[in-house]
Amino acid sequence: MKAKFFALLISCSLVGSMTAPLFAQDSNAAVDEITVPEGTEFKLQLHTTINSSTSKAGDRIMCSLIDPVAVEDRDVLPKGVRIDGHVGESRAAARKGKGGYLTIVFDTVELPNGQKVAILGSLTEVFSSESGSDPNVGPEGELKGKGPDRREQALLIVGPAIVGAVGGIGTGIVLGAAGIMTALFLPKGKQASIAAGSLVGMRLDRDVTLVIPSAGR
Repeated sequence: MKAKFFALLISCSLVGSMTAPLFAQDSNAAVDEITVPEGTEFKLQLHTTINSSTSKAGDRIMCSLIDPVAVEDRDVLPKGVRIDGHVGESRAAARKGKGGYLTIVFDTVELPNGQKVAILGSLTEVFSSESGSDPNVGPEGELKGKGPDRREQALLIVGPAIVGAVGGIGTGIVLGAAGIMTALFLPKGKQASIAAGSLVGMRLDRDVTLVIPSAGR
């Protein structure tokens, strides 16, 4: 019995002596620090549906990188890397043709080794929408739902204008009433939304330094 115990102890010692250098080598692996500059463009696939009527500030958003990101001709982020964010502001569509509004803040990139790095990025455009809609992205990265279409806008202008052209007693009162009625019956604007599966653009709003395996490894 003692002989078996000592044999097992010796075997464990041998295995430990063989594996220890492997872990040591991995912990001392050569790495490079690469800075991805502010303004770098990312192309992402959205995996979370966002909508100004249901999404709230702080709601988490998950995306993945469609195209590798390169710095000085070297790929520093491979395709498929996970990039997450959250809803910054959200305002549902309202009456009088006011469309919905929301903003997205991209805040995390997860490297292939599982390390999470804080970033700051904003929405730049929607390349393709899974829902078939045509979202409007403003210059500051805000996503806007559309207001009244041209026909509805024409009603706002033409309706009161016709009344004003008729003239006569009480024209001013009728004109004001026509404008109020038109505004009351104008439907809500559209919600600002992007469906899961859509392809979107992101701009990096500040430099981020990544620690990745050395190119010479």
